[in-house]
Amino acid sequence: MGNQVKNQLDNMIVIPGGTFLRGSNESPDEQPVKSVTLHPFAIDKTPVTNKQFRVFVEAGGYENPVFWLPKGWEYIKTNNIKYPNYWYDDHFNQDDHPVTGVSWWEAMAFATFVGKTLPTEAQWEYACKGTDQRKYPWGNEEPTSNHANFAVDCDPEELNRSSTSVYAFPKNKSFFGCLDMAGNFAEWCLDNVSLNYEWDETGVNPLYLTQEEDYHIVRGGCGLHNEDFMRCTARDYYPVSVRDNLISFRCVINLI
Repeated sequence: MGNQVKNQLDNMIVIPGGTFLRGSNESPDEQPVKSVTLHPFAIDKTPVTNKQFRVFVEAGGYENPVFWLPKGWEYIKTNNIKYPNYWYDDHFNQDDHPVTGVSWWEAMAFATFVGKTLPTEAQWEYACKGTDQRKYPWGNEEPTSNHANFAVDCDPEELNRSSTSVYAFPKNKSFFGCLDMAGNFAEWCLDNVSLNYEWDETGVNPLYLTQEEDYHIVRGGCGLHNEDFMRCTARDYYPVSVRDNLISFRCVINLI
């Protein structure tokens, strides 16, 4: 393994190839439950933090088209975007908090900048729940304020909320040891939105792609989501251009 790959794997968790049951019977969009096989990959231990994303900003990432998909480049140039939407908001911009206010295109550009990509939603779910069919990243214990930054019963007081450090909830640790996979911010995935999993015929490294600019899947829920979105299998989706304080991301490296 070369030094460049070793450096890329810093602060990542290597997930061995394996088979798991994707989905649940909790919601129609999480069905059918299916045995899915994934090749090995590495995933960021935490969401990308503001400190990590600042390297991209200060290196001129928003000025260099080489990191951007063509439609993403057109989008940021048309809208004169030079940094994330909440970059100067002290509710969300601490160094060890997840970066937010980033469109799917910005997440992809950062991933390209660091030699990675976004996780498929199957990779995200496997990293979250592993092989023991746990309901939440940490197990089956129902979420409390000690587990994650989320909105209990969608309490409206949470509308004036702040993010938390990716290390704020040590209980919020997944089957493989990833942190902050429930609450705080939902996380962009590579997949476009699908109504359910009926499209997946093979169950091997599944990835649902339509058009780049179509809505994309997010996973993990955010500080405005209730307990149901904390589940490992819960799915949501947003427009590719959304830059609200709902979404962050983490990256992967495919090892085969």
